[in-house]
Amino acid sequence: MNYRATIWFAIAISIIILILLAFFLPSKDCTLINIVGLIGFVLSALGIVIAYVQIISIKKIALETQRQITENLRQHNSILMISDLSKKGEIIQEIQGYLREDKFDLCRLRMKDLKSILANIGNQDYYSSLVPKKEFKSVLENFQLDYRNLLTHNLTDRTRIDKILVIEHLEALSLLFLNVENQLKNRRNDT
Repeated sequence: MNYRATIWFAIAISIIILILLAFFLPSKDCTLINIVGLIGFVLSALGIVIAYVQIISIKKIALETQRQITENLRQHNSILMISDLSKKGEIIQEIQGYLREDKFDLCRLRMKDLKSILANIGNQDYYSSLVPKKEFKSVLENFQLDYRNLLTHNLTDRTRIDKILVIEHLEALSLLFLNVENQLKNRRNDT
């Protein structure tokens, strides 16, 4: 809808109504006060129409602005999530390196960090919409089991850590993060 055309149309209608009212006004009522009153009435009606059109225009602009803000926030959050997932991948690589070097204390610390990150991811709807729940649950259970085994490793010498299996589980977790990161990048490129 072209708002300028609507305003000009309202002005034209107002002028026509003013002319018709003046034309059909009985001659005894054609006093200056009555004509000024008619002009005031028509101008008031025209002002109301113009105000209404401006309100509609402002509402349309506000809705479009809100849509753009929402889209920009979604893109910004997507970029942050991609960055966040890359950091998680680096943590996993760091943990794998500690395992290879038998640095279990450092490994436990980084796995504790990763555990809290995974808990946050499980609670976020956006991530869960990108990852099948069954796959995420499987990877999370493996991670938690490996983490518990590492925690008890020094407590009892009987506990033996299968480093290769833990590294495989971490690799599955890393692939899961990579998959989510690629999905986010593809969604970002599609828009």
